[in-house]
Amino acid sequence: MIKEKKKKEKKFSLSYDNFLDLNLIKEIDAYVAASQNLPRWRNSHFWEKPIRRSTSPIAILDIPDEFNTAIQQRLKKIPKISWREDNPPHRSMYYLYPPGGYIGWHDDSKYEFASIICLNKVWDPNWGGIHLYEDLKGLGIRGEIPTFNKGLVHSGGVPHGVSILAPEAPFRRMIITFGPLGPSFPHPKANEADKKWGEWKRKRNVGAVCFEGIVHGDPDYKKK
Repeated sequence: MIKEKKKKEKKFSLSYDNFLDLNLIKEIDAYVAASQNLPRWRNSHFWEKPIRRSTSPIAILDIPDEFNTAIQQRLKKIPKISWREDNPPHRSMYYLYPPGGYIGWHDDSKYEFASIICLNKVWDPNWGGIHLYEDLKGLGIRGEIPTFNKGLVHSGGVPHGVSILAPEAPFRRMIITFGPLGPSFPHPKANEADKKWGEWKRKRNVGAVCFEGIVHGDPDYKKK
């Protein structure tokens, strides 16, 4: 019996303007404002260290069902994204990055995709908080300024991170959605994937992300 080879899915990085309906954003903003002093929040303290590194704590709020459904419906309109009803995306989350907040390089390889929706109405690039990702054509590192209502979507396996916010920056506001877990998670070749990810970082001497939106070496990297 001849086994058919599964077609390997290509990685992708997508960017959209005017991603969500403005009325939906207003409703989400109102919910976040009403939740400000309620015990609904958690933070990034317990994230894995390679992602958390030394970031100022990032506040996280789960998006309620009615908004979560609307966000998923929008994601379903993207041609490269699909999921089974019994394996839907994870609940969307609202992230608040404070000054000093950032996310180290990672690739979300256990998820089918990850999406980011930018909610700050004004953003000065001098504030940092640039979304960085590896160009899939091998052209280096690309950066996206978090302009209002921009939607960014990466397939699992695309290395990316967020540059650190400057001391004078306002809170960086985002909605994050992780897609379904990959079809074979925990992946039988997880150790091999981790090894390749480590090789990628060593090749580029990737450590943390700095203000100007470029990658610099971690001074403690060689000690690890």
